This record gives sequence, C-alpha cells and structure tokens, in this order.
Amino acid sequence: MPSSIIRSFDEKLPRSPHVMFTFKDNYREFRSSVSSTVAANAVRVYIKEDISSLQGFAARYLDLRLRPFSPLSEIMPALERSHVLSTEADVVRLSTLQLLHPVNIALQEFAPSGTVVVCSSEKQGGQNSRFDIQWSLRSEDGRFLTTLAILEVKNTHVVHKTDFTPAERTSETYEAGMQEAMKFAPQYTLLEGNAVWLSKQASKYSGICTDVAVFDWNAMFIFNFNGRDSTGRKKW
Repeated sequence: MPSSIIRSFDEKLPRSPHVMFTFKDNYREFRSSVSSTVAANAVRVYIKEDISSLQGFAARYLDLRLRPFSPLSEIMPALERSHVLSTEADVVRLSTLQLLHPVNIALQEFAPSGTVVVCSSEKQGGQNSRFDIQWSLRSEDGRFLTTLAILEVKNTHVVHKTDFTPAERTSETYEAGMQEAMKFAPQYTLLEGNAVWLSKQASKYSGICTDVAVFDWNAMFIFNFNGRDSTGRKKW
C-alpha cells in the first residue's frame, strides 16, 4: 500500500523489482557537447556539508507536524508497473510522481503567506542547454520573487560518489586543494569522470541559483555555490 506523503520523506525511492533498469553496467559515461557547458568552469574542489546540517535546516524551516486536513497526510501515487528506466525522460517521468510530488506538496504547505512555490522547466533555445526543474517563489499575483533551487535530472548510473570524493576538502585544506587542482589541465579540477561535466553544468546554472542538484534516481549530489563561484573565488 502506498505511503502517505509525509512518510515518503523517511523512505527510499522505489528500486528493483518494483522498477526495472535496462542499463546493466555500473557506470554510464556522461559528457556534454553543448557549447555553454563546454565553456563553463568545472568545480575545482569542494567542502562537504554534513547531512546533519541539512536535517537541522529542515527541522528549523519545515515543520512536518501534521495539521488537521493537511495535504501531507494524503496518499502517495500508486507505483505503476509501467516504469522502465531506460532514458533520461523515463527518470523524469518516475521522478515527477515519486520525488517531485511530495517535495512540491511540502513546499506548498510551508511557503510564506502570500506566496506560491512554482515548479517549472526552462525552455530550450539556441546553443544553451536547459535545466530540467526549477523551484521559484512568486507572489500570489504571479510576480517573480526568487529562485529557490534547480534540479538537473540524468539517466541512471551517471552520478557516482567515487567521482566526487577526490575533490573533497576541509576548510583547512581548501586553499591547498585549489592550488593542486590548477595542475590538472585542461579542466583544472580534482573531480574525476562524470563529476567534471556534472559540475560544469551545475556551475553554469549557478548564476541563476546557488543551489543546484544533479540526480540520476540512484544518487543525488547537491552543489551549493553560495559565497563562491565555480573556480572558488569569493563572490563578495
């Protein structure tokens, strides 16, 4: 039986045998030929944020205590047996039901009075790629206020922790890591494999929003560009 929306935040996303994966290897190579992504800087190094800080943020700003007749108590969409994850579009379709739906309901519940959280996609145009999902805050009369987050959806087996780990640094070793990354031309990053191109795409969107996530159903990596650009230079 499907869970309630509020309970879904404590549960893992559906996996095999409930969802079929056609890709049988462990690693799907990713890179982009879009000119704006090719021209973007890769993230050189990063400081990992502990999961407890994100949990603390949620506890402060998302009061998940159920109010009477709250939409969070509604049942999640039933998992269809039709889902076969073969393409990026397949991941988007399943994510719309199992990931975006509960997130959107929660954001709707806790949006400031007089505002609406809008979940939308960007139109593709010219040589620039488009981001898949954007959350923005608008007034009730539709006036744009701010961009909250961007989600870039990839095909399965694209996001791998092992590609990101070599570039992880602490606040004490960050500057030394930045210098070390300069030795690795032409991308000048300690990231490896797919993470290089995922970070280039995320850094391209950082001018729109400082919080950009990449997601492939198996894993998610969240970039927070607050305070620095993709090369590590302070923005202030």
